[in-house]
Amino acid sequence: MKTLIELYVNEQFDDLLAAMVFKPERVVFLCAGFMPDRASRESVGRFVKENANGAETIFLNVGNKSVEKLFEKIREIEASYPDCAVEMTGGPAGMLVAAERFCEGSGAKAFYFDRQRGRFRSIHGMEAEIEASPIPKLSVKTLISMGGGLVTGCRHSTRPFAENEECVRKILGIYSQNLRAWNSFSEYLQFGCKHYYDSRTQLYFAPMTLLNNSSLLLANRKLMLLLKEAGAIEELASDGENVSFRFKNGYIKEILTTVGMCLELFIYTAAKDSGLFDSVEMSVLFDWDGIKHLNFNDTTNEIDVIMTKGAESWFVSCKTARPDTRDLYEIDWLAEKFGGRSAVGVLATATDLSGEAWANYMRARDMGVVVIEREDVIKGASHVVEMLTDPKWYDEKPVRE
Repeated sequence: MKTLIELYVNEQFDDLLAAMVFKPERVVFLCAGFMPDRASRESVGRFVKENANGAETIFLNVGNKSVEKLFEKIREIEASYPDCAVEMTGGPAGMLVAAERFCEGSGAKAFYFDRQRGRFRSIHGMEAEIEASPIPKLSVKTLISMGGGLVTGCRHSTRPFAENEECVRKILGIYSQNLRAWNSFSEYLQFGCKHYYDSRTQLYFAPMTLLNNSSLLLANRKLMLLLKEAGAIEELASDGENVSFRFKNGYIKEILTTVGMCLELFIYTAAKDSGLFDSVEMSVLFDWDGIKHLNFNDTTNEIDVIMTKGAESWFVSCKTARPDTRDLYEIDWLAEKFGGRSAVGVLATATDLSGEAWANYMRARDMGVVVIEREDVIKGASHVVEMLTDPKWYDEKPVRE
């Protein structure tokens, strides 16, 4: 196949996956009665060029007045590019009818993507090419690129994780079993480090009680002892009024003083450890239009954790405080925009959402947004992964002690 004919539907996987897998010389997108805007065409062209060995892209508006005219247009394309194949994964009903009639009459190659089995299937003449072109594992970077974006980096690097893995995992174990106390303790450390941390000696020496505006922040003795046992802090000492210690290193300090980072790391490590996903990334920063601009007037986002598996993807937003409806709509919209119709929006929270905000929990359920809440994290990493891959929602408000 030198020419791939796509029935354009403005859906990432339907429009772009075949080009990435089969790498034709050109991709002709047939648009039924409309043309995507310039930015969308440029985004598609950029992805195809980068992921299909420089293939060219052609957009044609074939109209939507009658199946006969659609049929004639497809026949003209086949005459210009005889070695072609038509993908019929999706598209308007009239265009699909025209494409099917054309392929039956001309014997042209035709195929579609079977989402349930995660593979292409031949309708006519594509058996050998499908067999010779396995679908590659999709990275988070490629996923965002398919949605028109560009990954620009990450806010919290996971690079030091391997060097500190044993200590970090102990921290996450402490975190998951002390969720009610963790956020306030992290806020205490965060505020204390701003005012009482000596970066030269790396010594934290602060009162056990701190006042931040009208908020009273308290040191948590239990958590500090547990962190000392885990090796996260060293030289812990207290006279009852003040406390002093040293963080193991800068990375551990970042984890302990960044409110919400432990929840991100917990989801990230749970997904990585499961081995069920093709790609897992944390704190993903990306640009919406796929182009780096040399100014600050650019639309960007950060997604706390993103996972891919075949044509599926999960976009996770982590909230330490109680999330509201805006948080639900944001992650649902971003998942669909950059992951397509198979993407799943996930809201992870350290709060008891179903118990404290039943209306928001119900809204998430009705929207299809997966909820991972306090009780799920307490149950452990394997339970969290099960909720991601096989989500369940309560039908009635749970009663907890």
